[in-house]
Amino acid sequence: MGNHLSKVKNHTCPTHDLSENASTPFLNDVSFYHFNKILSGGCAAVASLIIIALLFIHATHLSKPNEQIKIMKVGLLIPFYSILCFLSVCFPKAHVDIAPWLDVVQSLALGSFFLLMCEFVSENPSQREVFFAAFAVPSKKSPGEKGGGLVWYRSRWIMIFQYPVVALLVAILTAITQAAGIYCQYVSKPYYSHLWLTLAKDASLVVAILSVFKFYLALRSHLAQHKPLAKLLAFKLVVLFTFLLGILFWILTDAKALNPTSKFTYADLNIGLPNMVICIAMVPLSVFFHYAYSCQPYFISNLVHATREEGQPPLYYQGGFLGAKAWGRALNPLETLKAIIFAFTMAAEDYRRVHGNESNILLEDQDRRHRRQRRQGW
Repeated sequence: MGNHLSKVKNHTCPTHDLSENASTPFLNDVSFYHFNKILSGGCAAVASLIIIALLFIHATHLSKPNEQIKIMKVGLLIPFYSILCFLSVCFPKAHVDIAPWLDVVQSLALGSFFLLMCEFVSENPSQREVFFAAFAVPSKKSPGEKGGGLVWYRSRWIMIFQYPVVALLVAILTAITQAAGIYCQYVSKPYYSHLWLTLAKDASLVVAILSVFKFYLALRSHLAQHKPLAKLLAFKLVVLFTFLLGILFWILTDAKALNPTSKFTYADLNIGLPNMVICIAMVPLSVFFHYAYSCQPYFISNLVHATREEGQPPLYYQGGFLGAKAWGRALNPLETLKAIIFAFTMAAEDYRRVHGNESNILLEDQDRRHRRQRRQGW
């Protein structure tokens, strides 16, 4: 397939023919593009149905809304991810605009996973802060201080909820710079925005993932009854697999190892193939979600406190008809938005506290110098 060059300021960005069908059929009379659409679409549909079945059970057996709504938000990662990847297969020319939104979906699911772990620690935010204020952070290098655990908890919160903001900005800036002709999805050069936006997104992802992992390691004994490792694995396998796959195809593309042939177009190899692999991988991952995020612990008959206790109302399912209320809450982004605002509020408070202390120290130093000068003048 012939390439042509378009001028971008003083540099040239290679552009590739994103024709959907190769000149030679891949299988019988079917091109790889149509074969890929059938396979990826089928896998995306199966994975979505498997995970939606799990979420439907949670929605109709909503005994602990604060936990189960977050589980539903984490689970929605699978269908959204599968559908977006399938759309990239169907519309390779739109892939550059679709791909960044995978990270937006992923960032929202990661935030919900963190909030779920916080919910396991304590359902009451005030009691949660009391817990972390007394919490001794393992392997803390700096000397222990009052409220050190609370500072650590808030810093995890900030580092996790910066990711949705960065992912959204990267998605918007990708569309803007692509339209302006300075994105250049095919190369990673410092004079194109593709390199910098990719680095910003990947750095943000790594910071958020490491923060979640450290949070889990520090609290695993407190979370043991909730199968935290399985829940973490179910989510991290999605993130890790897509992250490593993206790096692999980025390297192969930059090394020009994926060259079109009579059976495979450039779009087939560089867009269709990686998205097909992701769609296929979503099927076993969606099955594993049923184990990691099982609804069994939320059946009222299985709850320890299912019977009415003194001063407590009896438990009942709160999802509404066919779980309509639960679905409404699961699709509502307000909880995540509040968490992001809280993260920025804490970051601003930390900034003011640090710089306020620096200002106070500076004023005290100036005051001491003035007193010393007055004594010398006397």
